[in-house]
Amino acid sequence: MRNKSIAKRDSILKAAFGVFCDRGYYEMKMDDVARSAGVAKGTLYLYFKDKPDLYVGITRWLIGQALAIIEEVMREPLSVQEKLTLIFKRWTESLVPYPAAIDLLFPEMGMVTRRFHEKVGPEIVKLLDAVAALIKQGMRTGEFKRVEPRLAALSFLNAFRSSLLIVAKGIKVKSAPARALNLFFYGIKKGGG
Repeated sequence: MRNKSIAKRDSILKAAFGVFCDRGYYEMKMDDVARSAGVAKGTLYLYFKDKPDLYVGITRWLIGQALAIIEEVMREPLSVQEKLTLIFKRWTESLVPYPAAIDLLFPEMGMVTRRFHEKVGPEIVKLLDAVAALIKQGMRTGEFKRVEPRLAALSFLNAFRSSLLIVAKGIKVKSAPARALNLFFYGIKKGGG
């Protein structure tokens, strides 16, 4: 029964993500999400008490997907740089078709509420720590120079953010994701900057 409930919640989140990407936060209606998910509005409210709660749920769901990608890639027999590149590539490819995803993962400060900080903040820290662990591994193997791992992880996430922002805003930069990632590695790799 619990797995069915988790599957239903994920189905609602996926539908809500689609509605959010089509209409944005302020134009997104709970009725539209319920219709898109194929559930009654009351069912939607069993999982999410209101629109801000749904917003937090979508954001946590997206971060969970990023953590799943990291976990999957960690099992690959690759160098740390190759792992980070693969994580970046998979996560970027999954979200580039949805330019509005940038507003979920990197909301404007005016949209960030206390509830968002309380519910999503720990998930962001998990994501930051997972990337920092990879960077530490790269330092141990001599692949990366000595840096502050969490600051480097933040730079990695900012390279990802830059890639999504370029796509979302229609800025013309050839091979933007690859170039953003190269800028990150130029600063962290031995022999770089």
